[in-house]
Amino acid sequence: MKKVKIMMSDNRIRIYNATFADLNTKMYPMKKNPYLLTAIILFACSHVSNHDAVRLNMVDSLIVEEKYDSAYHEIINMDTHFENDEERAHYQLLLAQTSYLTDNTLSSYSVIDSAIAYYEKSNNKEKMADCYYYKAACLHERNKPENAITFYKKAEESAQETDNLRLKYKIAESLVRINSQNGNYNLQLDYARKALGHALKSGNNNWIAYSYFNLSKTFQNLGNRDSLSFYAKKLIPRLDDIYTEDLPHFLSCIGFMYFVQGDMDMAKKYYKESLSHKEIAITLGNLADVYDSEGNEDEAYKLWKKAFLLNDGSRKDIIIYNMLSYDLEHEQNLEHACERLYDIFAIKDSMSNALKDHTILELQHDYDEETQNQLHENRIMKWMIATLIMLVLLLLLISYIKYKQYQTKLTIAKHQMLISQYTNQISLLKTSGENAEKQIKELNNQIEDNIKRNNALEETCTDAELQIRVYKDKISDIVEKASPILNRGKILYESIVQGQTSVRWNKYDFKCFVEYYKAINLMEYESMEKVYGRLTTRNAFFLILSEMGKGNKEISNIMGISPESIRSIRFRLNKKK
Repeated sequence: MKKVKIMMSDNRIRIYNATFADLNTKMYPMKKNPYLLTAIILFACSHVSNHDAVRLNMVDSLIVEEKYDSAYHEIINMDTHFENDEERAHYQLLLAQTSYLTDNTLSSYSVIDSAIAYYEKSNNKEKMADCYYYKAACLHERNKPENAITFYKKAEESAQETDNLRLKYKIAESLVRINSQNGNYNLQLDYARKALGHALKSGNNNWIAYSYFNLSKTFQNLGNRDSLSFYAKKLIPRLDDIYTEDLPHFLSCIGFMYFVQGDMDMAKKYYKESLSHKEIAITLGNLADVYDSEGNEDEAYKLWKKAFLLNDGSRKDIIIYNMLSYDLEHEQNLEHACERLYDIFAIKDSMSNALKDHTILELQHDYDEETQNQLHENRIMKWMIATLIMLVLLLLLISYIKYKQYQTKLTIAKHQMLISQYTNQISLLKTSGENAEKQIKELNNQIEDNIKRNNALEETCTDAELQIRVYKDKISDIVEKASPILNRGKILYESIVQGQTSVRWNKYDFKCFVEYYKAINLMEYESMEKVYGRLTTRNAFFLILSEMGKGNKEISNIMGISPESIRSIRFRLNKKK
């Protein structure tokens, strides 16, 4: 009859991992200095509450150094009258932590619940994650996995917002164990890989060794022998990095690797070395499998019976099955075999009922789904806020552009008014100068009689010319410096005067030309608008060329259009008169 091989057990291996930063508290001898002693006394009297914070941090340091008994002794002998809620919450967290690490069960969850209530209102994500973790660990230890898994997931979520690798590792390691115990092997693999990632990032050899062990067990549960062997082989050079009480489990894991590889000698070596430290039913059963595969059924049967008597939560169904096979082959005792068969059915029924409970898996999936939905809602909210900000900025930009355009129009209008005023002054001065010249001619006929008057008029004429130049210079300054549009218009105007064409002009060039002409010949332009009404830029350009004395042929060359188009433009303009 075919024997059934016993896989490695899922027995819990407690791994104590401290949670807080290593404070490296050191004590130095005090020199006998009365002044220093006085200062310390005065400082201590004025900072009583600070002393409590120092003691709490010292307990943190002891936990990091894995001096759990000393840490527990300090915390239970500490005065619980604290000055503020933060120190009280820190104390409650440390009490729950040290009680768990030293197997001193808390009388109730009220201590850790009070710490959770405080840290949920604070921004200290590390201590909040620690509170969730130790609440979950206590529930897990009291065989309440459904409640424990919720707090493990909360701890994982809070720890993701920190850089504390120690915290992230121990949460992932605990989720490996609880998923393994409940048969959620794919999730067990996910968390085993996360734990290994944190361990490698930290460089902690102890964490790395336990991560390899967990991965080896996970791949064993998944039936992947190659990956099982890959990680079990990595344990061999790291046996010095594990705790002594866990060494038998690691040696058994390595022995199982050699067993599945067919190297029975090496498998026996590691199994026997494991049993020399501590007799574990699973290891006894695995060693029995080795003897059975070698044909030594009597020695295998002895080991199966010995393993069956050990009540350590091992896979007794497989052990009983192998013993039943031996009994049927050698003793032919049907009554005895039936008793063992009933034992197998009883164990199988209990295991089947346990495996039917998918609560742990569903709780994790529900928690992850809720977390993802919340993240999705947060992303949508952030996107909506960003969109709103972009719209506001766009409206501000449009308003700014409109404002600048309005300011530009006001500036142009102001400059046009100034130019118009200066142009009127020029016209008046020209008239005055012409009258003065006429009078000079008349007076020249009467030089002898009117020489003084002639000199005065010459001075008036000279002053008028100077004023004309001054006003022209001002116009030039406005055109060339203050207004880019008029400056461009002046350049284009002069190009037409010099015989160039407008064939390569754009719409903006025509606008600049018309605006410049309007500025220097406002009265003439207004006369045209009175005759023809509101003019387009093209029609205004055509009429200005006509005002400049250009004939149809010249206008045709300048505008780059045919004589028929010239006649058409004139016809449309005449209709508008």
